[in-house]
Amino acid sequence: METPQPEQPTPRRLRLPPGLLIIALALWNAVSLWTAPNRTTWLTDLTILATCFVLTEGLGAPARQPRLPRRTIETGTAAAALTSASRLPELPPGNDVLGLAAGVALLTALVVLVAVARTHTWHAPLSQPLRFPLEGEWYVVQGGGRPLNHHARFPEQRGAVDLVGLGRYGTRTRHDHELTAFAAYGRAVRAPCDGRVVSAEDAIEDQDTRPGGRARHQPPYGNHVFIDTGREIVKLAHLRPGSLTVSRGDTVRAGQLIGETGNSGNTSEPHLHLHAERDGVGLDLRFTDVPGRLYRGRVIRAFP
Repeated sequence: METPQPEQPTPRRLRLPPGLLIIALALWNAVSLWTAPNRTTWLTDLTILATCFVLTEGLGAPARQPRLPRRTIETGTAAAALTSASRLPELPPGNDVLGLAAGVALLTALVVLVAVARTHTWHAPLSQPLRFPLEGEWYVVQGGGRPLNHHARFPEQRGAVDLVGLGRYGTRTRHDHELTAFAAYGRAVRAPCDGRVVSAEDAIEDQDTRPGGRARHQPPYGNHVFIDTGREIVKLAHLRPGSLTVSRGDTVRAGQLIGETGNSGNTSEPHLHLHAERDGVGLDLRFTDVPGRLYRGRVIRAFP
């Protein structure tokens, strides 16, 4: 019989964030607007720049970078691009119409894709709206239709959202990998509805977010609280170990403290997973205190 070998830390590769690549492309494109040889090329470069903004803000998750530097770069890039329009009277018309048409078609398709995904509904409403379970400033990192929400491929989670906390400067974490560096970690989670707790787990360790940390294969939801409202099951997951204030069989009221956000289960950073299902089918989330749909990229400010 072989002696089991201890698990070795999984090495983490250095990866350049896609958002930084898109920002670099946008900056390069803004410069190209000032060197465009003709009006058609200028318009083509402008559509490419607009496409970069749609990719970053529409399909991306830009809150990985602090808000002030990000907004400064975006505003400066847009201002430089618009100012370059002063060159247009001096430029010849140009004849690369096909390139311009392709750029406009791509930009239009992306705008429509984002708009449809943000307003997507499964036409499966809750019996009554929920109370938003968090306080402070939160960022929807997963939510909306398929291009914006990786939960959509799972029938019971199709309407789910993942919520990460935002810190003082509008970013999700400081420049280190300790759990306490994440703005979401250890924040109070309150019951979003009245009901009975049908499942609760409080003893699963948090995932290690440090470079070289060992990933633990554990139940996907990690520490969690599932609440039966009598018509649907509302699930809150990835809670901090030892933070739960309720147990299976307890009756809870909307707004009651039930635990804290953590990093347990199938997660790469501290956040709260929330979804509601009826007969194994995910429902569209709506809240009494947060208007509209929750889609990737939306910032929610919830204060008592």
